[in-house]
Amino acid sequence: MAKYDIEQMLDFLREIKVNNNTEWMNANRGWYEQVRDGFKAMSQEILIKLQAIDPSLGGLEVKNCIYRFNRDTRFSPDKAPYKRHLASYFAPGGKKAVTAGYYFHLQPFDSDDTFFGQTMLCSGIWAPPTEGAKLIREEIFYGGGEALTEILNRDEIKKHFGNSYNETDKLKVIPKNLKGSEYEELIRLKSWLLIEYLSDEDCLKNDFVDYVVETFRITKDFNDFFNEILLDANLSW
Repeated sequence: MAKYDIEQMLDFLREIKVNNNTEWMNANRGWYEQVRDGFKAMSQEILIKLQAIDPSLGGLEVKNCIYRFNRDTRFSPDKAPYKRHLASYFAPGGKKAVTAGYYFHLQPFDSDDTFFGQTMLCSGIWAPPTEGAKLIREEIFYGGGEALTEILNRDEIKKHFGNSYNETDKLKVIPKNLKGSEYEELIRLKSWLLIEYLSDEDCLKNDFVDYVVETFRITKDFNDFFNEILLDANLSW
């Protein structure tokens, strides 16, 4: 018997979209717990395989990678208590660390969700704190831009991710000390990400987990570029 059932996870997430309330969740607690435990098992498998590829993940435990399913609604006009997706982040120090890593986001296709909307694999660093972004931009300006561009121009990166790293929010004005660089577009970014979007059918293939790990494998150098900057900085959110 499989340790997890991805189709069951997707079905549950489709239901939570239209029944996003505590009454429904309480009535379907057993189903949720099966999905939760299955996603944990799948994340554990991904983590073990990633640790064999990326030594910086050594000692990381899956409990420090999986995001809560409950939403923080304190500052949001949307008071739905639960997310529409399941997610885990495999990065040195875990999901709370300011480090680049591998983000696994499982979600059935949802045209109403304009922020996520489907399953995706993402590597890099999302919206680092001001000091972290400053360090990254300076590294790109003072020589690192060539190395980062070489990584982004690799055929396997382009095959999976295209130009997704250019789709994020950008600075309107470049800091004065960083102007005049041939890597201006990379300096302007507020997040440095590689994103591959997957269909529901992709998620149900027998080799899905191996595909996830292989896709993340080709982004290791991309993450290493940022972690060589961020790990020594000891930043916090």
